[in-house]
Amino acid sequence: MKPEQGVIQMPKLLGQVLMETGMVSIDDLNEALEVQKSSGQMLGDILINMDIITPEELQMALDFQGDGGDE
Repeated sequence: MKPEQGVIQMPKLLGQVLMETGMVSIDDLNEALEVQKSSGQMLGDILINMDIITPEELQMALDFQGDGGDE
């Protein structure tokens, strides 16, 4: 389904995409977000360093996020 003309769609947050695709659990995401608050690191890098996702999975999620999930 395509958005109506004139309607602005906000891109999904990376954490939301990762959760919706089943790549991370809510607990893993919350833990990574806490690390992000204190470190300022990018969420994807934190999740890779925590061995929760692979670099390839991060790229898939970023691609999905970038196209709004439209296939």
